[in-house]
Amino acid sequence: MVSSLSHAGIGLLIVLLLGLRGRESKLVVLFSILPDLDFIPYVIFILLEKYLSPEMRNSLFYFMGHREFMHSILFIILVVLFLHIMEKNLHLTIACFLAILSHVYLDYATSWKMRPFFPFIKESSTLGAFDFFDPIVTAISLIPLFILLLQYQRNKGKWPKMDPVYRYLQHNKRTIIVSISCIFLIWCALAPFTKLMLVQHISDTEDSDISYQNMAPMSFGKFLGAYSFNETHYKIFETSYWKGIHRSSLIPVNSYDNITADDYGYISRAAALYDSSFPREIDYPVYNITENSTDAIVTVSDARSVYVKYWAYFNVEYTFIFDKEDSGYVVFIKDHRNIKRSVPLNRFIDT
Repeated sequence: MVSSLSHAGIGLLIVLLLGLRGRESKLVVLFSILPDLDFIPYVIFILLEKYLSPEMRNSLFYFMGHREFMHSILFIILVVLFLHIMEKNLHLTIACFLAILSHVYLDYATSWKMRPFFPFIKESSTLGAFDFFDPIVTAISLIPLFILLLQYQRNKGKWPKMDPVYRYLQHNKRTIIVSISCIFLIWCALAPFTKLMLVQHISDTEDSDISYQNMAPMSFGKFLGAYSFNETHYKIFETSYWKGIHRSSLIPVNSYDNITADDYGYISRAAALYDSSFPREIDYPVYNITENSTDAIVTVSDARSVYVKYWAYFNVEYTFIFDKEDSGYVVFIKDHRNIKRSVPLNRFIDT
């Protein structure tokens, strides 16, 4: 599971691999979870968001949003350089660099889009090579935590039945740590490459250019993909390394018929407003419009959302409610938990 716990586990793996102790080991583990401390500026951002202009809000989002600046290569360089200036310890600097780099890479290799090359490249992207509950990453990250817990319990005189396991681990610890480190590195390098081969295979099979970025991992070896089948439909499909495409359906781009010029105007306005905001979680937008005597209601969702339930990234729905009389509007968002809340209007630039 790619979480703060698994990041800390990889940090401990680096500690054990390099034989660090005491304060140095604590610093390495701290650096392995450091990017996730961006929840602190993000909470501040949420509190201040409604008081900012749209331009200021969008600019600050890059620096204070979750999985934004503190998950970037520039942030890694700055904090590691600061550490080296303060500590003047090259061995520790390299260990902390590996720890924080492993965090950003693991997050980037899952399904949530990030901007790791900000501010040089502002577009979001992802490798999406393995899913959040990847069994290999999970197992490898838990082994160092288990070794540490076992040693702690033994020092306290507990878990006497685990003494044979403890002795085995102590006698073979170096071999175990080096072996799982190699497996971790090979898997991190291999997973994006094998996904690329799968994407190329599906592209050839479908005779279409399948997006590597937008083919998201669902479970071990299984992905959810999409592409524009024609002008009116997306094709959504599930695929895996061992079955190819084994489920697919066509999703209409627009779920409405015989719209008027006014309706089209509202839909175009909703699309423009959504495109001006951050973050943009929806890659394959589907629009729906309903009306009553006073309002035009446009919803924007991702075509892939019909295949998923709990994903936090694109499984959202925006609802734009336009007042027909004064052209004002309000916006609501429904997230993957099916919780609906209002969205501050300064998230959007209304042109």
